[in-house]
Amino acid sequence: MTEEWIESYKKAGKAVIYAKKLAKKIIKPGVLFLEIANKCEDEIFNQGCELAFPINISLDKIAAHYSPSIDDETIVPDRGLLKIDLGAHYKGYIADSAITFNINNDKTLQNYIDAANDGLEAAIAIFKPGTKLYELGEAIAEKIINYGLRPITNLGGHELKRYNLHAGPFIPNFKDTSHNQVLKPGDAYACEPFTTSGVGKVVNGAQSYIYRFVKKIKKGLSYKDLDLMNKVEKITNRLPFSPRLLEKNGILKKDIKGIIDRFLRKKILDHYPILLERTGAPVAQQEHTIIIDMEGNPIVTTKEE
Repeated sequence: MTEEWIESYKKAGKAVIYAKKLAKKIIKPGVLFLEIANKCEDEIFNQGCELAFPINISLDKIAAHYSPSIDDETIVPDRGLLKIDLGAHYKGYIADSAITFNINNDKTLQNYIDAANDGLEAAIAIFKPGTKLYELGEAIAEKIINYGLRPITNLGGHELKRYNLHAGPFIPNFKDTSHNQVLKPGDAYACEPFTTSGVGKVVNGAQSYIYRFVKKIKKGLSYKDLDLMNKVEKITNRLPFSPRLLEKNGILKKDIKGIIDRFLRKKILDHYPILLERTGAPVAQQEHTIIIDMEGNPIVTTKEE
C-alpha cells in the first residue's frame, strides 16, 4: 500500500464525512428526499470526489437501496428510522458510510441505533491483521442481541477494491464461520451492522432505483444507443448509479427511462431492488470504512476526528 493509496482512501472518507455532516443539518420532517440527495451528493463532488454509489435514503422497514428518483416527491415523515448511506471515491478508492436518524427521538427506536453503533464499535475494536471476518460478525451480534434485537443476517459488510464496491469477502453480522478470511495489511472493508426487531432477514422489494453498468454489447443496438452505452459506462465508472446522475451529466430526462429499460433488457445494466425487512419491522444501520496500512494499523476513514 503506497502513501498515495492511503491518502486517496482518506480523501474519499473526508468527502463522506462532510456529506454526513450536511445530512445532519438538513434532515427534518417535511424535507424532500430529493433535496437531501442532491445536496449531499453535491457535497461529495464539492470535496473533489465522485459518487461510489447514489445516496441511499431508506425509511423504517426498507433496509437499503432506496435512492430518490428524478422527480421524487417523498418527504421525511414525523417519526421513524431514516438510514442515510453515502459513498464517495477518489481515483477509484472508495469510502462507504451510513448513519441512522431517529426522526422524533423515539426512545424505543433509539435502541436500534445504539445497538447498531455498539456492534460497529465492537467490530472496529478488533479490526486488525489476524482477525477472521466471522469474528467481527460474532462481536457485532453479541452487542445487538444484548439490546433484545436481532442482526440482519443476510446483509453485511464487504471488501472494497479500486472501482469495486463489493469486491468479494463478506463481513457477516453474526458468527458465520464460512466467512473465515483473515484480515491483513492492505485490506479495505466497509463494516455495516443492521439491527431490527423482526426476523433478521431482508427480501427484495418490487422496485429498483439503483443500477450498475455490467457489460458492453455490439449487436442489436442503434448507433445512438451504442453512443449512449459508452457514455453511461464513462459517467458511472461501472459503479452503482441513480438515473439522476445521467441527467446531471447531460442526458435528457425524457430519454432516461427508455435508456434504462432498453439497457436492462439487453443486460447492459443490472439493478438493485429495494431491500425490505421480511416482517416489516424497522431497521437501523451504522457503517464505517476501515483500511489497514502496511504496518498493520487500522484507519477508520469515515469517522469524524
